[in-house]
Amino acid sequence: MKFALEILAQSIALFVAFAVPSFAAAQNQNAALGLVAKAQNAQVGNAAVTEGATIYSGDFLSTGQGGSLLVRIGALSLELQSSSSLHLYAAPYGAIAELNSGSVIYTTPGSTQNVVIVADDVRVTPVLSVATLGRVTLDDPCNMTAYSQRGQANVQSGSESHFVEEGKAYRVRAENEISYRKYLSPDANDYHDYHGHKPCAAMLMANNHAPIAAGQSRFLLVTGVVAGGLTGIGIWKALESPSRP
Repeated sequence: MKFALEILAQSIALFVAFAVPSFAAAQNQNAALGLVAKAQNAQVGNAAVTEGATIYSGDFLSTGQGGSLLVRIGALSLELQSSSSLHLYAAPYGAIAELNSGSVIYTTPGSTQNVVIVADDVRVTPVLSVATLGRVTLDDPCNMTAYSQRGQANVQSGSESHFVEEGKAYRVRAENEISYRKYLSPDANDYHDYHGHKPCAAMLMANNHAPIAAGQSRFLLVTGVVAGGLTGIGIWKALESPSRP
């Protein structure tokens, strides 16, 4: 009898050890993350979204032609532009977004709260020391453009990284083209277990320049791609105090 009770206790302990972390991860995946500040022809999942709606970690956000969606996460702001989509997740530092198509504008307050944007298996991390404003665009399955209008951003592609300085834009070549089997946070330990990698070709063409050969930088400074300042339905609201509606 005593032996049977010990076996039962061990079984319960094992169940708790494995079930509790899984439950905690599930809770974090569905935690409330931010609020919709502005919405025009925009959806969360398959449903239309309106101003004031709650955004949860793991939500899929998208906009139609001419649409726009501004999300506030504390002092952070993300504005999804026309014909764009991303998955958004909570992170200890603020939020992490995986851009699936189109463009997103970000603003950060220049404090401990930050946002990381992943596109084409490339990570864009605004510099924390100053408030930032920039845009990330997914050009095709192997190329993206990072533009910093205010502040700087660190961009990493494979083992190579580069700082995008204020007022500059870089076309960035990804190391791999991604095909997804399941979406989860790019910060998750098993993130790479749920998608396939197809190496991108070794050439890059931008602005009718000669292609960049293998072994050269994945980063190409571009001009003419970004003209004027960033605009959108809520970008000026995003720059105001986060305490305001």
